[in-house]
Amino acid sequence: MAGFIDAARNHYGLGGRKIIAVGFSNGANIALATAMLHPEVLDRVIAFSGMYPLGERTGTTALTGSRILALNGDTDPMAPLGGVTELMAELNRQGATVEQVLRPGGHGIEPTDLDAARNWLSSNG
Repeated sequence: MAGFIDAARNHYGLGGRKIIAVGFSNGANIALATAMLHPEVLDRVIAFSGMYPLGERTGTTALTGSRILALNGDTDPMAPLGGVTELMAELNRQGATVEQVLRPGGHGIEPTDLDAARNWLSSNG
């Protein structure tokens, strides 16, 4: 994903413009993994129903300056709360600015999630 973003920046002449990855479920996990492993390429993510995407802790990656919005259901069988809690802890440990919106319910995107994403974009875009 990091290579694709670099290629797209060059191809479309995006220069240093901020790119915000928005993903649902596995797409959220891909965006989160890219941001965690390559914050120099991607430092803004809106993750709907995502969870901790890496098998082991990434170690020394500094995510200072990275901004992540995680939106999850508290009974999501596909992204269990344990994986979401691990994600939040690791992002905070590495210095990212993280906002979590935890709502009642399962795997999906609810209207309240969309409202939260719009509000987050207005202050982090």
